Amino acid sequence: MVHTKPGLNAVEAMAAPPAPASTGPTAAQIRADREARRRDRMRYRLRHQTAPHKVLVAVWSAAWLARAAVWLTGDAEAVAAATAGTAGLAAVIVAMVLRRSRTRRVRTWLYTCLAAAVTWLTVAAGNGVDWTMTAALAGIGFGLATPWWRQHRIPNVTPAAAPTPAFDLNSVPALWAANVASKGGALPESYLTDPQISATKERYNVQLRAGRQSIATAMAALTLIASGLHVAQEDIVLERHDSGDASRVALTVVRKSPIKVSQPYRGPQLDYDPATNIGTVFLGPYADGEGSAPWKLFSHNSIWGGLVVGGIGSGKSRLLEALLCSMRASGLVTTFYGDPQGGTSSDALASNATWAARGNEQIMAMLRGLDRLVYWRGIENSARGRNGFTPRPHRPGVVAVLDECHMILSDEVHGEEATAICERIGRVGRKLGIALILASQEGDLPTFGGSNGLRNAVRRGNTVVLRTTNTQTASVLKLDFDPTLLPDLPGYGYTVAAIGTTDRTAPFRSYYLAELDDDELDAVHAGADPREGTSHWWLAHTPDAPLDDDLVALRALGTPYAERNVAVEAARAELTGQLDDLISGRIDAVEFATPKTTPADAGQAAGYGKVVAFPGALNLEAPAANPATPTAPVAAAPDPSGLTPAARDIYQAIKAGTTKKGDLITVTGLSDSGVIKALSELMARGDVVKARHGHYALAGDQPAADAADVAVDELLRQAVALVVTTGIPTPAMLTRRLTVTTDQARWLLDRMTETGVLGPADPDGTPTVLVTADQLDQTLADIDA
Repeated sequence: MVHTKPGLNAVEAMAAPPAPASTGPTAAQIRADREARRRDRMRYRLRHQTAPHKVLVAVWSAAWLARAAVWLTGDAEAVAAATAGTAGLAAVIVAMVLRRSRTRRVRTWLYTCLAAAVTWLTVAAGNGVDWTMTAALAGIGFGLATPWWRQHRIPNVTPAAAPTPAFDLNSVPALWAANVASKGGALPESYLTDPQISATKERYNVQLRAGRQSIATAMAALTLIASGLHVAQEDIVLERHDSGDASRVALTVVRKSPIKVSQPYRGPQLDYDPATNIGTVFLGPYADGEGSAPWKLFSHNSIWGGLVVGGIGSGKSRLLEALLCSMRASGLVTTFYGDPQGGTSSDALASNATWAARGNEQIMAMLRGLDRLVYWRGIENSARGRNGFTPRPHRPGVVAVLDECHMILSDEVHGEEATAICERIGRVGRKLGIALILASQEGDLPTFGGSNGLRNAVRRGNTVVLRTTNTQTASVLKLDFDPTLLPDLPGYGYTVAAIGTTDRTAPFRSYYLAELDDDELDAVHAGADPREGTSHWWLAHTPDAPLDDDLVALRALGTPYAERNVAVEAARAELTGQLDDLISGRIDAVEFATPKTTPADAGQAAGYGKVVAFPGALNLEAPAANPATPTAPVAAAPDPSGLTPAARDIYQAIKAGTTKKGDLITVTGLSDSGVIKALSELMARGDVVKARHGHYALAGDQPAADAADVAVDELLRQAVALVVTTGIPTPAMLTRRLTVTTDQARWLLDRMTETGVLGPADPDGTPTVLVTADQLDQTLADIDA
């Protein structure tokens, strides 16, 4: 329905904003009511009768000031003359101002009053102010005031019962009109419509000034709005309007808030429907009491991760513990947890996750394992004709949490590789059963390793923002609200709707899990049962779904996963030893803690765990080397000294009898590309030779193969596998996934065309993939031959 106003034609009426409903008084009505109340006061009604008294007091006070001047100077005649001159001049000026628009009779009376005042003031200045002079002033003044009082009589008002106000001046609409919508207010010219009032809250639609105000304007003024309505900030909820009209905002004023006190965690908050495979975890009640804040876990063919941002004391760790506890209760989730701070962010998660990585080195091993899992679950989906992920107890979803993620994603040594892996997981992991949750105190771009792609990928799922002190968070995450201004309540924050969804961007407070004190924590680590109701207790009572029946996952995660607990215990033992050495005095704390100048990580420099790239000097179009060219002599006794850590591990594994590349990946825990780089290094030194395809041996009878040939051979195999499994035979895809140049990617596509992997191009120029996933193994074997 279009509300019209007098004087508007039909077209103007359609363009005009809806008129406000009768939700309360306007600003003009409030001002009029206040003026009426002021006029009804006795002080206002007697203002004319008291005017002569005020004039007499002023003249009497001026005489005393003149006498003070006499006491200071001792010359009464001079002071009297000065007083007479000053008073006379003032009287002339007053007479000239007041004579306008007055009758002759009034002007005569006015001049008489001024002359009498000047005369009395001059005499008093010279002779002093005593009772006689005061009585004379009163007699003359009251006599001259008689005409004034006759003209301005006291109103004869009949007492009556005070009228009942037509509206409550303390109501939300009245306060909004007076303090928020008034000129100079937070949202001038805005108004409220469509009231819905209950015992616990009041709902209104806010009509903003179109073209001048928006939801961002309103959210930026949230603290001022709360002040104007005389309520706490956490009792105000502003949301986008359901209609999609950007000039309207939904306002809720909460009278009985469910989040004033912390909400204890009373058990898993999970809603999962096996029939539809849709699952949602609930984080805690919304501020307006309208349900609980959701975290999307499962949807059709997908598992979802997300982003959690919260500064120190915001309740971020407790939220993560409650979130993962509810996820694990489904029996369809396995949790991995990485903490660059050694597990101190949440000991409960570090102690109960299936894979807990403490420190950046362990986190990288976990991420590389997840990267392999992404690859092999992709192969599994293609081989079995699946187009997504459906959680099952024997094939659970893997939820990996990176706490304080900025510390690994922006790390000087591992940051680039970690960011690339997380970006791949964020882009394709949902349909492969792998979800990534990034948690950080900041929310700025370093939180995502500087990658906009990673930021957008994780935010496609869920975004929760708690209070933070980082002023860049709002702009980087493109928030309507400023998280630095959120109330200082642990667990209080906002769920942020993903772009293109109708989810709520609204405040809530997460459930709280009690923590163990230091003595209890030591006892739990020694084997005692945790106190009931604590985060350790709940997580222990909602164990992860095991990966024992998921052979693809076990093989892909490899030895680092199988030996994950050994790595943790070894790291803890090393730290314990250092602590013992410090206490016993065997090491000097200052010297030990001083950073040493060390060479850059050789394994990282050599591509340890990275996708192998073409050797920089390799000419792809160069003819094959002349077979008659003599090869370099093979070292009689291979020497592993001077190798990078990755190459050293590969050398020792081959020496122990592991010769197949796939087995080398499993034994060493390196990524596929890391093994290739290490083999290239060993073969270039002459320490290792390629016995046959996929098999390697220590240098011996066979001449060493060229390391560049090995790299190109392996890259071609990787390129074929990528093109067949993804169905995307483009240079851009290969450039991104294999870290090669565009020319090198085109060379790889040409080789695939020559070997029959690719066929004629479509009308858009993209080649046709002729090989199916079922034919991949045979195709790779044919290429090797």
